[in-house]
Amino acid sequence: AQVMMIKDKSLQRNPLLRLMLDESLYYLAFSFYFIIGALEHTTFTEFLFIPVDILQSVLQVAVLMLLLLKFGMQRASFKGWLIATALVLLGFLSWRQSGEGWLFWVALFVVCSHGVRLRPLAWLSFSLSLLTVATAMAFAGAGIIENVVTTRAGVTRYAMGFSHANFLGLYLLIVCMSFSVLRFGKNPLPDLALIGVADAINLATADSRTTVLLSALQAALLVTFYVLRSETARRRARFCFGAVVFLAVALSIYFMVFFDASSAWQAALNDFLSGRLNLAHRYFLMQPLTLLGSDFSGYAPIYWENGKTYAFVVDNAWCHLILRFGVLPAFAFITGYGLLLLRMLRGKRWDALLFGIVLMAVYGFSETLGVRFECNYFLFALGAELLYISPVAKELSRPSEERDAVRKKGSVVPRA
Repeated sequence: AQVMMIKDKSLQRNPLLRLMLDESLYYLAFSFYFIIGALEHTTFTEFLFIPVDILQSVLQVAVLMLLLLKFGMQRASFKGWLIATALVLLGFLSWRQSGEGWLFWVALFVVCSHGVRLRPLAWLSFSLSLLTVATAMAFAGAGIIENVVTTRAGVTRYAMGFSHANFLGLYLLIVCMSFSVLRFGKNPLPDLALIGVADAINLATADSRTTVLLSALQAALLVTFYVLRSETARRRARFCFGAVVFLAVALSIYFMVFFDASSAWQAALNDFLSGRLNLAHRYFLMQPLTLLGSDFSGYAPIYWENGKTYAFVVDNAWCHLILRFGVLPAFAFITGYGLLLLRMLRGKRWDALLFGIVLMAVYGFSETLGVRFECNYFLFALGAELLYISPVAKELSRPSEERDAVRKKGSVVPRA
């Protein structure tokens, strides 16, 4: 008991120690959550002799407990509890209505993100995504798990242990993206080489054309961040980044509402995006927009692949938000994303976080990566950069002679 009291007192006296402890809880929760997604997107029926559905449930409980403990260690004020409760409740209600829990988990990770850093998240993402790809491909190649084979326009696609060929391309994309975050600011040649290898694997097996195009976008963005050195050039680039993100969201909503298949250029763009624009528009027409989401299960399916029907398939993240999760959660998400980007642009940021936020916004035009925390872990900054002010961080920025006068107990105060 005396040892526990000493540890507790040391935590109170040294808020930096508390910061490191609760930060570790967050990273462990993220690792478990990433594994849940990996199990969902591969054809494993059991892992370590445990049925996948049971393992996922156990890991979900572990993630929830870790994040609750993390939030408790943040010592949020009453206002902080209210904000966190509102965001998590909004995500939970949308989950119950839509049947998809992505935003619930995003809300949890956001409100618990005080003191969290991007680099450890990128390292975990890189390691786990690389391990997922290697394990799935090895087990599928050995015949231990199913290798789903489909055809599209006469092209045979091998999912190589993933539940769909596109997921192989997705995880290869995450490997490359996280590698680039870890090496941000350095010569991008190794990054470009990795992207080339990933694209070759993708085209030789899954033939996921969209992810190849997205990897080309990543390569262009990497070169832009590396080449531009002067503040004048970077200021112009930041303006362009803001415009591109705005256009990605605005055009997504425009095509969802006003897509016209009789327009030659819109039809060509829709074909280029494998029918994504048409699907978003047809689901928009299917029913009125909802406040908290819908699972679309009460309507006749309009999409099928290889004989299997799907109740809802919208691969544009911004349209997916509005149609599946509802107007209120979509408004909260898009507003937070916009405020975060605006804060970074005004702060003249030129770092890996800006790189990721811009990249994921554009990725969202053709994939749902942007609303899934295991893919878009940059969303942690919605809490770390917007929601909370850390007295510890303030203290570290002061001259050493002033610190004792302003030392707090490591509490977290929400931004006004």
